[in-house]
Amino acid sequence: MPARFRAFLVVLLITVFGAVSPRGWSQSPMLNTMHQQLRQPQPDSSRVLLLCRISDQYWALRTDSAEAYAQRALALARRAHYAHGECAALNRLGAALRESNLARALELFQESLRLAQATHDVAMQAQNLRSIGIIYVYLRDRHQGLAYYFQALRLGQQLRDDNRVVIDLSNIGLAYDLYNETDSARYFQEQAYRLAQKIHSPTNYILYGLGNVARKQGRPAEALAYYRRSIAESAQLHHLRSSNFSYVGLATLYQQQGQVDSSIYYARRGCQAAQANGFLRGVLNSSMLLTQDFKARGPVDSALKYQSLMLAMKDTLFGQEKVMRLQNINYTERQRTQQAAATQQALKVRYRTYALLAGLVVLLVFVVLLVRNHRQQQRANEALQASLAELKATQDQLVQREKMAFLGELTAGVAHELQNPLGFVKKFAEVSTDLVDEINGAQRLARDGRLEQQILDGLKQNILNISQHGQRATAIIKGMLEHARTGAGPREMTNLNALAGENLRLAYQGTRNEHPGFVATLTAQLDPNLPLVPVIALDLGRVLLNLCTNAFYAVRQRQQQGLDQTYRPEVAVSTRPVAQGVEIRVRDNGLGMSEEVKARIFQPFFTTKPVGEGTGLGLSLSHDIISTGHGGTLRVESEQGRGTEFIIVLPLR
Repeated sequence: MPARFRAFLVVLLITVFGAVSPRGWSQSPMLNTMHQQLRQPQPDSSRVLLLCRISDQYWALRTDSAEAYAQRALALARRAHYAHGECAALNRLGAALRESNLARALELFQESLRLAQATHDVAMQAQNLRSIGIIYVYLRDRHQGLAYYFQALRLGQQLRDDNRVVIDLSNIGLAYDLYNETDSARYFQEQAYRLAQKIHSPTNYILYGLGNVARKQGRPAEALAYYRRSIAESAQLHHLRSSNFSYVGLATLYQQQGQVDSSIYYARRGCQAAQANGFLRGVLNSSMLLTQDFKARGPVDSALKYQSLMLAMKDTLFGQEKVMRLQNINYTERQRTQQAAATQQALKVRYRTYALLAGLVVLLVFVVLLVRNHRQQQRANEALQASLAELKATQDQLVQREKMAFLGELTAGVAHELQNPLGFVKKFAEVSTDLVDEINGAQRLARDGRLEQQILDGLKQNILNISQHGQRATAIIKGMLEHARTGAGPREMTNLNALAGENLRLAYQGTRNEHPGFVATLTAQLDPNLPLVPVIALDLGRVLLNLCTNAFYAVRQRQQQGLDQTYRPEVAVSTRPVAQGVEIRVRDNGLGMSEEVKARIFQPFFTTKPVGEGTGLGLSLSHDIISTGHGGTLRVESEQGRGTEFIIVLPLR
């Protein structure tokens, strides 16, 4: 379903189901005061921070208004070149968009975090670490979500900001509750509650978390008390999101106790609060409860009504387009991190050179300071490189796992669909063979019996060929299904010369089958002394086949242009040992590529082929197989109009 139509459907359903503002959920007095302050003259920096606070207040009431004020704050902060205000506005805009556009929210939080780190704004770093943690908790990524939460908690404790620490402790408790680790959830929520009482800060979310723990641990009376206190405090604070959480928790408790009417009443209250706020996940949780309750009690039309709302929320929140967008964001963020690391390293080298030149003039005075500074820079650089390597490895594994899972599911589906028609072909071939045997054995041929006998024998042979090819196709499909089930195979000592030569011939034969008139020169310069290398042969063969197929495509495209009558297509594969590894090169004399294309050639979904001829995943997947799967490198050298060469380097261990 297209994203635009899905968004329209969600708005329509919220309108139909009665997104109202019940009594007690009106605009808070604090917002009225802030609006009055906004009308008064003040510096741009103060106005930016006031707009951010208004956006934060609206976040608990109406996310569309929160987004509008965050956009105003961001525009003013950028015009005034106010870095702290820009950080805060980016964070508030991300919070307002978190429900409707999870991918865009993550982009905004990451941009705000980078700006906060560049300006050494520790408070905004902590705020964005918490916001990014919420994204990963939404995605059920336990490791990443808790890692970001604990980073935010450490910075809050470093700042001695007790209000910030209360929120982070409660968020950690809610995350453990989501993963059904109730003992840990109770520990952090109780810590948050004690500190909140000490500093007199709101406890509405904490009370909801304690209610969830009590309900899951079999203490319904305590859970009921916590939920009711949370509802009362949320109403006093005009906080619709917190009201939704508490109503849904209370409705769940009544559902577990078999009090369906009470469960329906509070689930509806929670749904109304979430709809008024624009809190799509709250609408989803409420509509799931209402669907279950009405299926159990009736009427059926009410169950269908809330089931439609539930499906619309699921489609909006968990659509495939947003998953793909998040993959692209992770890839772009990894590239940006690598570029930032390279720039930082270049600056360090330049500063070190200046320091050495200055030290030549006053060597005796500054030698001790230079040595100490050098050691400090080394330690900082080692820590930074280790952190970047860990982040890159984690992100590479995530992207590779998603891609391989997608390809495995696709292969399994295609293989399953092809098995039935191939089974019929084999069966009909066997039946036809038996029928011809009966005709030859039981019927005396008339007229030219010898000619008719030859025709029948030829028909039998053709049917036998059909059966043989059907069995061969069945064996291939069986292999595809086994591959889809097992995933990556074990590493085996492999003869790369044989693997490279085989895939060069397979790619050429595949091109000739598709274009019968195509002829090219194949060159294989394979080092006979090449050692065996431990690789996953199936994955590496897929990479070589993809590179060779692309090479034949490139030379055929150049041949079709007809600009050089003496042009002869050529594709070459070579192998040789290098330091601590082996090198495989795939070269063609095709069209070549520009610098712009080279810079993007390994990005997912980027392709230079016409629509319908390529998905843009081949080279990206090949790069991940070589770098992540084998610890090697894959790079490209190309000159426009001269040809292209891909170089694979694999380690011996």
